[in-house]
Amino acid sequence: MTYDRYQIELGVLQNSTIKSKQYKFMDMDTPYPYLAVAIQTNSLRCYVVKIDLSDNYPYNIPKVFITSPKPLLTRSGGSMLQASHSMHTLTGENGCVRVCHYGYEDWAPNRITLYQIIIKVRIWLEMYECHLKTGKTLDEFLKGANY
Repeated sequence: MTYDRYQIELGVLQNSTIKSKQYKFMDMDTPYPYLAVAIQTNSLRCYVVKIDLSDNYPYNIPKVFITSPKPLLTRSGGSMLQASHSMHTLTGENGCVRVCHYGYEDWAPNRITLYQIIIKVRIWLEMYECHLKTGKTLDEFLKGANY
């Protein structure tokens, strides 16, 4: 990520509803930069999310992982590390669930910001918690939603 893009992303986050203590840009001077974000859901559960910025962000879609708690499991106790269309996950790495947030057809490097990704992940986490209560897949919650 270029310095100019970093400044744009930082400005968007600073002017958002996300408190500065909830996020931190990490390892920005290395080949593996990322944004760590603490997200609290409506049920007051806390999750830590890693947005990988190493693969030429914003020109490529960043990988997004739930790093804590680890591992995330389905309601029945199954693994969520494999790709699942119905649960909106991609193949996980290092024991972390990878969230599907934007597809290639929707990705627009000059329009989409890290803040928008964070909001999508927050929605994913809320649906995940509903899955834990009901057993329904995330896809079932999204049926009929205009997104």
